[in-house]
Amino acid sequence: MADILNQTIGRYEIKELIGEGAMASVYRAYDPEIDRSVAFKILKDDHCVDEEYLSRFMREAKAAGALSHSNIVTVFDVGKIEKSPYIMMELLEGKDLGETLNEKHKLSVTETLIIGIQLAKSLDYAHKMGIVHRDIKPDNIIVLPDGETIKVADFGIARISEAEEAQKTQVGSVLGTPRYMSPEQALGEEADGRSDLFSVGAIMYEMLTGKKAFDASNIGTLMTQITQKQPAPIQDFCPNIPAGLRQIILKLLNKKPNKRFQTGGELASALAKELSSLREQEAEQRKQKYVPLKIRWAIYMAAIVSVLMLITVSVIFNIQSKTMTQQAVDSGSSFAKFIATETAIPLLSEDWITLETFISEASSRDTFSYLIVTDRKGIVRGASDTRLVGKPYQPPEEEEIISDKDNIHTSSLMLENGSAVFNISAPILFQSTNVGQIILGLSQDSLDEVKSVTGWLMFLLALITVSSVAVVLFIFGGLLAKPLKILGQNISAFADGDYDSRVSLTRNDEIGELFDRFNMMASKIQLVLHPDSQHSNDDTRSSEDSMNEEITTNPIGLDESLSGDETVLASSLVKSPTETKNIDDNKQTPENKNAKTASKKPVKPTPESDNDATIIASSSAKIKTAVTKQAKQSKVITKKESESGEKSS
Repeated sequence: MADILNQTIGRYEIKELIGEGAMASVYRAYDPEIDRSVAFKILKDDHCVDEEYLSRFMREAKAAGALSHSNIVTVFDVGKIEKSPYIMMELLEGKDLGETLNEKHKLSVTETLIIGIQLAKSLDYAHKMGIVHRDIKPDNIIVLPDGETIKVADFGIARISEAEEAQKTQVGSVLGTPRYMSPEQALGEEADGRSDLFSVGAIMYEMLTGKKAFDASNIGTLMTQITQKQPAPIQDFCPNIPAGLRQIILKLLNKKPNKRFQTGGELASALAKELSSLREQEAEQRKQKYVPLKIRWAIYMAAIVSVLMLITVSVIFNIQSKTMTQQAVDSGSSFAKFIATETAIPLLSEDWITLETFISEASSRDTFSYLIVTDRKGIVRGASDTRLVGKPYQPPEEEEIISDKDNIHTSSLMLENGSAVFNISAPILFQSTNVGQIILGLSQDSLDEVKSVTGWLMFLLALITVSSVAVVLFIFGGLLAKPLKILGQNISAFADGDYDSRVSLTRNDEIGELFDRFNMMASKIQLVLHPDSQHSNDDTRSSEDSMNEEITTNPIGLDESLSGDETVLASSLVKSPTETKNIDDNKQTPENKNAKTASKKPVKPTPESDNDATIIASSSAKIKTAVTKQAKQSKVITKKESESGEKSS
């Protein structure tokens, strides 16, 4: 087949070569009709003359084209160019598992389980479709960019193993990648789905240990290892492997197919169980790392304050150190000026004895490390170290300039004995004429000691501050955690079915408001779930008590416009049903009979009686209205009492 790069085959535009195997070449192609890049795999010319290879390649196309699974590479099209068959398949971004293992050496237990589950599910699907891959290896497992999702590719030696077309592999023929093949494949025996599961075991062994399960360098020894030898104990290379997962891999690598997992579904279930247990264990470990709020706050605030104090102390100490250094330099400069004034006349008059006497007396006070006086030619005329007298003065080679003002040069240098000094040089003037130079060395030991003490004091202050903040936050966190713990206990109790659980703690702050809202929420939820609960009955009784209190205050609900006598009269007229019945049942007394007889006698009207009749008529109208109103209220109350009694029953 001629070079197809940059050619158009059917509707596919061949863009670039992206891979090459023993049997086929893989190109990146573009399908303009659906605006998608695909992988174009075409058999090499060397194998197109071999009918076995052609048959094997077409078998891959037909087998893979029948599969549709999220963990299997999708085949879009199958065809031939001249005599060369090709497959158009899904183009995947990512790396194969072999490349991943070369980079990482080995994978974690969790990563191995996730990949193993997907691999088992994809093979279980293919086996149910009657297809055995027979060449499961890391190079045929594509790991997508997310690092977890995989897709199985290259059914290069897959074969359809339908029952009516079952054919046994010829004895002695070795198909598949030798290092990952099953013992039955190595022996040329019939291979089924359990052979693929053996390969999965070899791959998982390698993912966990970084070692090949069978690592012989020649084919003969490799076949012997696969068929007769057991891999090195997996725990030797992966000590933290769960016992369950170790047993799963041992079962997968069993030499006898009937001793392995019989289906990919069984394997996927076993691996999923191990993954679930592992995640539960990790969750439990995270739970054990629970840090109380008071400790967390104390640590966080201590860390923040420590950083702030470190910055603050560093800045303050640096400023203070510079200030103290400047004060020492100014003091040394004044001292140097004084000595320069005292030595001007002896130096000018060349009175060396007086000069030496002055230097000797000054040195005896131990106020400086060294003192050198030179004339205007730079010759040492007097010095605390008499060995320098008469020699040219040699300025220090290594010094750190501190200041240079008013003709006074100050630097810092290290003496041979390891002590640091301020080296101060000042001119010796006589009537504004330079007659020489004085070089004075002042020790920095006292200054360094003061700086050290200051630094330790500031560090101690920072430590006390940080500790105080941590302790205060620890105590405050404990105080805050206590009510939250109480609230949490009540929430847990409510969630467990104790709907009477309430927070009894009273606070006049935001936490108290939170308690109140929880109690309100609990009451409303309880009322919805249990309308006949004690709380709802209490609410009903509270409403009835309020009504009864109102009736007690105004027994018959009379209009306030009634006079006292009218109220008494109306009250005597309004009776409950029970009271009315009792009155009817009572026998009439002789007095009642006489009163009734007397009432039948005619009465002669008088002006006073007419006036009384008018008043009585008016009062009767008011009383009638009041009695009617009270009767209605009595019916309502009686009805509520009846309903309450039924609920209580």
